[in-house]
Amino acid sequence: MEDLALVVCTGGAMLTILISVLAVLVSVGSLALSYASNRRSHMPVLQFMWESAQVDSGEPKWWLVNVGTGPATNIVVAQTARTGLTRGLNGEVWFNPVLVPSIPAGGKLSLSWLGGTMGLESGLGASYTDVERYFYTTKCGDDVSMFFSGLHLPRWPLLKLSGNKAVKTWWGVEDLAGPQWSSVTADHVRRRWWLPSRFGLSRRLGGWADPVLSYQPR
Repeated sequence: MEDLALVVCTGGAMLTILISVLAVLVSVGSLALSYASNRRSHMPVLQFMWESAQVDSGEPKWWLVNVGTGPATNIVVAQTARTGLTRGLNGEVWFNPVLVPSIPAGGKLSLSWLGGTMGLESGLGASYTDVERYFYTTKCGDDVSMFFSGLHLPRWPLLKLSGNKAVKTWWGVEDLAGPQWSSVTADHVRRRWWLPSRFGLSRRLGGWADPVLSYQPR
């Protein structure tokens, strides 16, 4: 009888522990779902859009449209000769970074400095953050756009570096007739080995992996 009672007690204790573990897992899962839902509720998604010339609209132009659910801030638009539309730089050379104003959900911004003769062999990219300063990236090439969580473009310093600004402001760029500026390759940036590749070069502003410290303009 004593052995039977011991078995019953042991089984009851194991059942209690199992129920407790399941309760913890359910709680963690609920928190994860709540966090993901909150992120999606204010997640910006920028899309490059080409507008052909119309009779009453003048020259054709590129637009940056926010099709997401939250405002996009700290937006840097850059060019590349070619993009693989993948996470990371992967041999891409990015140049001509331009800082543009924030774009609210449903809003759009004219990229007037690109002009109306942008060749399809060139690529465009935009890095930006949400209201909680998490990075996102959009790459466009061959009429295809890809959206990524995290920073997958170079992280140019937005303020002055050694007395000069690496990123021009949108009102100071009239066209691209002059020489390129702030050209960057994968050799100019550094990524922490423990940072998941999903988040690219840096997950947050002022955050875990800051390639600004190793940035060397050409």
